[in-house]
Amino acid sequence: MIQANSVLSTPPTNTPVVDTTRRRFLAVAAVGSIVGAGSLGFAAAAPNDVPLAVTTPRHSRPDPAFALIAEKLAADIAHGEAIDAQDEADSRYGFHSDESSEADDRCLVACRAVNAIDWKLATTPPTTLAGVAAVMRFANEIEDGGMEWPKTDVVGAEGWHYQLRATMAAAIEALINVPAGKAVLS
Repeated sequence: MIQANSVLSTPPTNTPVVDTTRRRFLAVAAVGSIVGAGSLGFAAAAPNDVPLAVTTPRHSRPDPAFALIAEKLAADIAHGEAIDAQDEADSRYGFHSDESSEADDRCLVACRAVNAIDWKLATTPPTTLAGVAAVMRFANEIEDGGMEWPKTDVVGAEGWHYQLRATMAAAIEALINVPAGKAVLS
């Protein structure tokens, strides 16, 4: 087995401190996802600027991957706001107050909404290669920002990452099997 002689993911010690707050991360991720999705078309161009075929059947709808990414970002923002409101209620009214209990209930609802979107993102096959790439990059952006996916500690078919990989593989296989002449140029 080859052993690495350096760790490329360790940040240099002379870099400025990064703001790791939820809102900052989500704002950066939202802009990055939008910019990244827009630039995927340029990245797919051949060396002579001849666009490659994007294997999307003509009868298909827009790729759901991009809407799910936007929905995930919105749910994370709402969850962050609910956490902030819960913290505020705890400090202002006390942990055992009615206001704190109500804020805790709203936070739980927001958390469940995020988890539902997380699973939907992992189990909804993109309909374009650009959608597959966007979902995979977005999953890494979330983790790079210090956030987690549900059931990431589970090994096997019950885990979120397992479901994501299986869904992306199935999406790629479906795109590979699009009959000749049914693809559209981007």
